[in-house]
Amino acid sequence: MIKKHTLTLKLSLLPLAVITALSQAQELNTPEEVASSPGVFEQILITAQKREQYLNDVSIAVTAFSGEQMDKLGFDDSIDLIAFTPGVSLAGDIGGQRAIFNIRGVVQNDYADIAEAPVAVYVDGGYLASTQAQTFGIFDLARVEILKGPQGTLFGRNATGGLVNTITAKPSDETEGYAEFTAASFEQFRLEGALSGSLSDSVRGRISILSNQQGEILENIYQDGSEPDTREGSVGGGEDGYNDDTQAIRGQIEFDINDNGSVLFNANWAKTTKSEGPYQVVNTTEIADENGNIIDVIFAADDPLGCDKIQLGQCVDANFNGDPLRPVQGGDFNGNFDPDGSGNKVNKDFAFDDQNKIESKGLMATVNYDFDFMQLVSITDYKKFTRVVGLDSDQTASPELIFQSDGDIDQISQEFRFSGESDSLSWVSGLYYLGIDTDYIQGLAASPSAGFLAGEEVNTLADISTDSLSLFGQIDYYLSDSLILVAGARVIKENKSLDGLVFSNANTNDRIIEVDLNGVLFEEAYLDNDQNLWSAKIQLDYSPNTDTLYYAGINRGVKAGSFNAPLFGGFSRYKPEVLVSYEAGTKHTLNEGKVQINGSLFHYDYSDYQSFSWVNNAGVVFNEQANFTGAEVEIFLNAGEGLDIMFGMSYVDAKVENLEVASGVFKDTTPPYTPKLQASGLVRYNWDIQSGNVAVQVSGSYQSHTFHNARNFTAHRIDSHFKADANLAWTDNEDKWSVFAYVDNLTDSDHALIGFDVTGFYGTTQISYAKPRTAGVTVKRNF
Repeated sequence: MIKKHTLTLKLSLLPLAVITALSQAQELNTPEEVASSPGVFEQILITAQKREQYLNDVSIAVTAFSGEQMDKLGFDDSIDLIAFTPGVSLAGDIGGQRAIFNIRGVVQNDYADIAEAPVAVYVDGGYLASTQAQTFGIFDLARVEILKGPQGTLFGRNATGGLVNTITAKPSDETEGYAEFTAASFEQFRLEGALSGSLSDSVRGRISILSNQQGEILENIYQDGSEPDTREGSVGGGEDGYNDDTQAIRGQIEFDINDNGSVLFNANWAKTTKSEGPYQVVNTTEIADENGNIIDVIFAADDPLGCDKIQLGQCVDANFNGDPLRPVQGGDFNGNFDPDGSGNKVNKDFAFDDQNKIESKGLMATVNYDFDFMQLVSITDYKKFTRVVGLDSDQTASPELIFQSDGDIDQISQEFRFSGESDSLSWVSGLYYLGIDTDYIQGLAASPSAGFLAGEEVNTLADISTDSLSLFGQIDYYLSDSLILVAGARVIKENKSLDGLVFSNANTNDRIIEVDLNGVLFEEAYLDNDQNLWSAKIQLDYSPNTDTLYYAGINRGVKAGSFNAPLFGGFSRYKPEVLVSYEAGTKHTLNEGKVQINGSLFHYDYSDYQSFSWVNNAGVVFNEQANFTGAEVEIFLNAGEGLDIMFGMSYVDAKVENLEVASGVFKDTTPPYTPKLQASGLVRYNWDIQSGNVAVQVSGSYQSHTFHNARNFTAHRIDSHFKADANLAWTDNEDKWSVFAYVDNLTDSDHALIGFDVTGFYGTTQISYAKPRTAGVTVKRNF
């Protein structure tokens, strides 16, 4: 077992000339020798191209973490992966309760469950159709692979931006297992464990569990009927928030099929209960042109007049109360302020510590069989996701609108994959089917004391059906011992339909969606969006020796079109997006495996880029043109005995062309949550003592500014930030006991993460902030 942490870092554009010069320093060892090197680098086997290969032999930009690495680095959910992967940033909603991967600026921050992300997430070969399911707990994993750039040829489903491929730990022949307990700040208690072994000569099993409890981080000081808004709020509201209660279990059993194959059955279940979304409020003001178009949003504190809205330099009544001025300069339309800015105090009426619930269930059967002349893999996968979400739309003590959302997703997929190889050719081909049924409701409700919609709710109902069938294949053809031609394609037939309704009826319970089909019908729609799609790839790989790889290619990715089903109606179709990617990269192993350098350059040319624009409690996807250019570098160093360093950087210049930011107003914008520059680094030093091994580790990550809205207005900016972490670990000589003490967010940075602009409704913007400084201790026992 390797006792040294793997390091990762995000650094920016390093000239490929420097990498090339370093690569010529000396002849180096084979992948097998690298794998056994005593340094930090664990040369893991990955399946990014649907077959086992060493990470450094894979001719795509991919960052991978083994289960052991993630354990030592302290990763416990999918969000942790982002800080250690160049070119990957965080998007999401519900105050961060849903996280979405943004790879190289490719993101669609549509919060609706009817939307699928352009960065696909797979677990054990099974696709996660729900973006909500992408915020998964990390427990008992073999590895995670983050693939950058279009992956449509082999993986197919909406992977224009890239793919996150998660592989769980499998049943073992030998009896093994572990138990791990963490106690941390904010009354967090986390228990994880697994037990694996043979049940007979031909049967193996594994069971894995996770339980995480975390108390509330945000203190709510709300008092019903208090100034400045004395109206009665939601019944029972005003509770503290930003907590977690997650339970999960996974069971696997594997049977041998004579000596040639196996079948693995996997059953999994997870449930999470959280508070109302942990947003806080920042007061903001709209700027309108002579036609009333909103052309900018500024912070209300920067408006010395205290206008509801500013048009041509004059105050305008935006609250429809006959007064164009806010009650207090810098406040919202009702005079509310956040009690302590970005601190841990909030003041909001609709706030409950058990409001949002997410549940997933899954069954999977995976068959592997070797026919000598080829290998067969069959993956049959069923998943069901449900979620119930409620959110204080204005995030203040005023009883304004409540956002509500219920989603119910059933999906089934079947993949048959065949592969083989000869002296000059490796090939893989297959057939893939995916069926998704989505029942989705979202709406706005108001308590009787509210202004707009008082005592009423308006709900949008959408029933989406998707049937997708595809054929795919890819070859690696050896033109010579050192030159390989990679070519592949996928053709897709996809049928989609939507049945949509918009109803209004009485609101008698703020905490649940109530739909009365005898209420007022505002809109109904019955739409189809059938498509014939294709992806393709052509690339050359050049390996002058076993330690050096160069690759360059063109990749066409595609994401299926779908439907808009916004609040208050307006059902519509949007078209597929097509991405043509031009990419060149290199991977070098130096100094007898003690140095690894990976670099890539890319240019993306988009047609019909699916851009999600959010305006005042409603979001719609538009098709736009876009161009992205960037570079990434990862460098791993075993700098001396016991000293491991890793650093990396990414640079992305992403531009959506001529986005209509207001009626008749067009400008080039940056996609949401896309930093131009990211950098991170990690240093770990370990040494032996009489009882075992001690390691100390520090890490930090930097991200330049981003925007939380596609329109890129002034108050949409999320400032740059730096975050630092540290840990200290001890492992005994027999590798049975370990203790891991950590501090996350050492400087207690309160940087913003996710935001939604609702200025036109309340004079506010919702913002979620980084979790405060957190300290904890983890004790683990292997057996």
